[in-house]
Amino acid sequence: MKKIITYIVIFFFLCCKTRNRHIADDWKIPIVYDTLPKSDKYFETRIIRKPINQLIYIGVKNDSILIAKNSLNINSYYSESLKNKDTLDIKEVEIIPDLNQDLSIDLENFAFPPSPILFDEHKTDSIFEIWKKRPRNYVKAYPIFIKNITRDTVHIDNQDGDIFLIQEAKNKEGEWKPIEYWRYSTCGNSYGTTSIGQNDILIIKKTKYRGLFKTQMRLKLKTNNKIIYSKPFDGSINVEQFDTNNIDSWTKKRYENIDFIFFNK
Repeated sequence: MKKIITYIVIFFFLCCKTRNRHIADDWKIPIVYDTLPKSDKYFETRIIRKPINQLIYIGVKNDSILIAKNSLNINSYYSESLKNKDTLDIKEVEIIPDLNQDLSIDLENFAFPPSPILFDEHKTDSIFEIWKKRPRNYVKAYPIFIKNITRDTVHIDNQDGDIFLIQEAKNKEGEWKPIEYWRYSTCGNSYGTTSIGQNDILIIKKTKYRGLFKTQMRLKLKTNNKIIYSKPFDGSINVEQFDTNNIDSWTKKRYENIDFIFFNK
């Protein structure tokens, strides 16, 4: 009788294990439909840069997701107080980049406006109003899916709504090195958390680099003082992007050890 009970317990254990693996393997990447025009231009640079990441969606995963201008209500998922800091385990979220989808990012969205003074006294349009009508600068981008793989809500650290996410690449020696760095805010109110519910995903648009050096790349997420990596993927950059001497002087002056801006400390 004890042997029969043991066999039954083992059978149900194996069934549950197989079922959980089946759920994980069957996760289908959503198709993202963007309202921005497609771009044929890659983001080409020869310096290490601050990342250009754009949060475009937080919500329930569907087979397809339309990204409209006003589709993201970040305030529904944002908290200025850091919550549940001891609960986020390194295995609670997964980072899934999809290089097969072509999206666009408008680099002008990250530009700073000029001082709003008039060109002359006879014009009604200020420099600021004219600046708002400037030509757009679209480049190729791809979606990054941050997937909640738990049965609970998880909270991911952010700065002014931006997830702490940079990109690394393998150099000619096969070592992982940063090609982006994080510029931390000096305002304490900039820091909060973004919540992802049990069935939710978070989607970020990221610029597609292109250069003369073909290599492997990966994404690096920092949250709750832990690091989560995506699986490596193929890409190309310029080798000058590894040069940390090109970090902006304001950032270098703030830190004696620049490893901090690469999420290494």
